[in-house]
Amino acid sequence: MTARPERAPATTPAGDPLRGKRRYYDRFSAFYDGFVRLHSCDRQGRMRDFLVEVADPQPGEMVLDLCTGTGACALRLSRSGARLLGIDFSGGMLRQARRKAAGRCGIHWVQADARALPVASGTVDCVTCAYAMYELAAGARRGLLAEVARVLRPAGRFVMMEHLPPRGRFLRLLYRLRVRLLASEGVGDFVGGEEEEFGRTFDQVRAFASGGGLTKAVIGRKPVPGSGRGAPAAAPASPVATRSPAPARPHAQSGGSP
Repeated sequence: MTARPERAPATTPAGDPLRGKRRYYDRFSAFYDGFVRLHSCDRQGRMRDFLVEVADPQPGEMVLDLCTGTGACALRLSRSGARLLGIDFSGGMLRQARRKAAGRCGIHWVQADARALPVASGTVDCVTCAYAMYELAAGARRGLLAEVARVLRPAGRFVMMEHLPPRGRFLRLLYRLRVRLLASEGVGDFVGGEEEEFGRTFDQVRAFASGGGLTKAVIGRKPVPGSGRGAPAAAPASPVATRSPAPARPHAQSGGSP
């Protein structure tokens, strides 16, 4: 079995509820990387290195980067020697990703809905998703998590990364605007409650804060058949565990203060 996908349809259904958001990201794609650097105060890309450290991709593994955007995380992950599949619903974002990845081998880019992944079941070792989960309504988020569980191998890992509420007033305003404008129903319960929601689908759920306290990563593993749910969490293989990271400080509720 292979995790290499079929080509997704290029057309957009007339009744597609994501059409407006897709157009937004298509237009925003040329400026997206600069906005993320400003929002995260991360001009060196350390937050993406943090994601790689938590995900711990190994040579030859199949890694799926969901909501890959312009491919910044996928490109970082590919340095490990893993095979990368970057999926996004925005053609504009993927054009930027292909441009940045020109000449690189072992990376495939596919336009698809994260709730209906064109990937065979049980074929992926690791799934990552950076800076996208807070923008999903509760139903879409549940659909994404179900698809992640479907495509992962037993004991495969899922890593979500999101911004912690910034301390500065201007960046905090940008954070609140992002959550309010791009998110939908149910995001308030998820912001700060990621571990609880992950625990309904995955085992060994743990959260880590980056060294600068700007970003939070949550990792969980697909249950192994016959192992039983609710077993004590074992330390993940990620090198992050070796430096005993401080517990991630709680997120604010949507629109609240950190």
